[in-house]
Amino acid sequence: MKHSPSDSDFSSAQLRWDQEGRPISDHYQDFYCSMIDGLEESRYVFLQQNDLAQRWENLSDHEHFTIAETGFGTGLSFLASWQLWREQAPPSARLHFISVEKHPLNIEDLQRSLGPWLDLQPLIKQLLDQYPPACPGYHRLIFDQGRVSLTLMLGEAEQQLEKLEGKADAWFLDGFSPAKNPDMWTPALFTAVARHSHTRTTFSTFTAASMVRKGLIDAGFSVFKAAGFGKKREMLRGVFSDSSFQQNKKTWHSPPVSSELTRSVKQRRAIVIGAGIAGCASARALANRGWQVELIDRGAEAASEASGNAQGVLYAKLPATPTSQSRFHLAGYLYSLRIIRQLLPEDDCWSSCGVLQLALSGKEYLKQQKLLRQHHYPSQLVRGVDPDQASQLAGISVQHPGLFFPEAGWINPPGLCRALLDHPAISCQFNCEIKDIKKDKDTGNWLALDSEGTSLADAPILIVATAKDADQFSPTKHFPLKQIRGQVSRIPQTGKLLPNRQPQDSLSKDNTLTNGTQNDGTLKTVLCGNSYISPPWQGYYCFGATFDLNSNNRELCDEDHQQNLANTETLIPSLTRLLRVEDQGSQLGRVGFRCTSPDYLPLVGPVPDRDAFIENYAKLRNNAKAVIDTPPKHLEGLFVNLAHGSKGMITAPLAAEIIASLINEECCPLEKPLLDSLNPARFIIKDLVQRTI
Repeated sequence: MKHSPSDSDFSSAQLRWDQEGRPISDHYQDFYCSMIDGLEESRYVFLQQNDLAQRWENLSDHEHFTIAETGFGTGLSFLASWQLWREQAPPSARLHFISVEKHPLNIEDLQRSLGPWLDLQPLIKQLLDQYPPACPGYHRLIFDQGRVSLTLMLGEAEQQLEKLEGKADAWFLDGFSPAKNPDMWTPALFTAVARHSHTRTTFSTFTAASMVRKGLIDAGFSVFKAAGFGKKREMLRGVFSDSSFQQNKKTWHSPPVSSELTRSVKQRRAIVIGAGIAGCASARALANRGWQVELIDRGAEAASEASGNAQGVLYAKLPATPTSQSRFHLAGYLYSLRIIRQLLPEDDCWSSCGVLQLALSGKEYLKQQKLLRQHHYPSQLVRGVDPDQASQLAGISVQHPGLFFPEAGWINPPGLCRALLDHPAISCQFNCEIKDIKKDKDTGNWLALDSEGTSLADAPILIVATAKDADQFSPTKHFPLKQIRGQVSRIPQTGKLLPNRQPQDSLSKDNTLTNGTQNDGTLKTVLCGNSYISPPWQGYYCFGATFDLNSNNRELCDEDHQQNLANTETLIPSLTRLLRVEDQGSQLGRVGFRCTSPDYLPLVGPVPDRDAFIENYAKLRNNAKAVIDTPPKHLEGLFVNLAHGSKGMITAPLAAEIIASLINEECCPLEKPLLDSLNPARFIIKDLVQRTI
């Protein structure tokens, strides 16, 4: 009996190479592309047969075009499409390329496979720079300042397409031949392709197999034969033509309908309230799509509130077995890394120095060992280290084993915010406090009002990114937000780090670790446990932070500083003794207030019309499993990017990309079940089920 697809089916590609240097899949015993000319095959079968050159020439300004593909392979079809897009499409148009891959190549094999295509090398380099590790799920890559995006869906094709939100304008039905890989070319796959098509969506495929032709016809496509490439006699092409095809039913977590967005998209003007990472990333995601964005904040500059710490840790803490929450955090972490590498030069205000997550107890050690044994995460993402290896990585003596995240590190959040706002389509109003927002009945635009009720800005789209302060706005005051006080500490780096001279330490007289690493007195990687400490930056160590649900005190507290020192001492006693010396000068640090939600996931997406939700989904009070296909009603043009807690650096940028995708009616960069878990309306539904409203 055929088992249902799952992450257990997912694995990296295993290749061998023929005498001509062409890659062959060991799993499917098939070549990745034509033995004659793989690039020309992609251009003929996919670009030409979908008539892309002419279609792209006729695109309007700011229009977006979506290609979906059923086998990324070596990425050759994506690269050929990207190259043609640069040549044919209007400068303001955007290409979104979506591709699914069950067995992704590792980066070394990908580079070798693409080596022969010399005219594509500039594009290949950019792809390799952003190519993700082999983690199941969706990975959004951005190129050409947002003009081109690639969403890699790693996993089994049918399963990944089932989780896709959005429609394609053209399909590349690729992959290994039906004879070699019959499990992919199934009626269920063709139905999924149809579900993500509209009545002008085209397709092409290299195969002319009768079961493929019949499957596409049954799914609602008009199918035609065309001359094949090279030695292939025939191939298939066609267009989706069944306007009566049963699409997904609307549910409470469905995205806004076109009628809610059409006018807004035509105007392409938006307001973002809040200049932390969530607000700055939201502004940038829209600006990359040709929107004029006005950002408003009560502070004197960006990152004046919770995003203002000097150093924050950039990594995702992973469970042994992935959960919905950890999948979102991992996707956000990898997305943030790609964005930061594009926007900021390393060593300016960020560093990929790596993060050591130390096992400070036997229980934590067993959890980490379970994570390593289950092999859900590639070594490129995380690997285990013993104390000697940890010491070598940290540059100082470390007494605990742990997990090492080689591409993680630290970042200066204000620096990231400034880089995100560095775009000609973004204008900023600082020192402006917004007291409420409302919709103008005459224009239909959203108004941002000051304490006098005067409108400081208006636009058809408004994104609230003000953390806990969102509860002062009439349309968003019902969200169950809470704030958590956190204090970080900063102390000057006054000299070389003293070793912790305990018997278990292996140090020579000249402070050299027994593994040969010179202990030069400087922490070289971020250390995490029940707290964190970053390598020194601009002459200071930054460490912490406290977690207080019951305090609104904005002043620095010595008790919290001592708590930060005590927590850091469990990580690295020698460093803490140095930080505790009396002649350190005045205590430095910063207080911020994280905003979170009851389920500790952010609120990302359109703001629900609360009264309409309560009325339309009232049956849930009596039957939590009731199927209600009433389309959700939202407050047209209003979105939120809120409640990221302490993880804003790895969740807020991806959340901004989600919101921008929803506004522009693009396919989203996250699986549908994960999108649903972030939906701001979820708390209304929960309250109905629990009969609290």
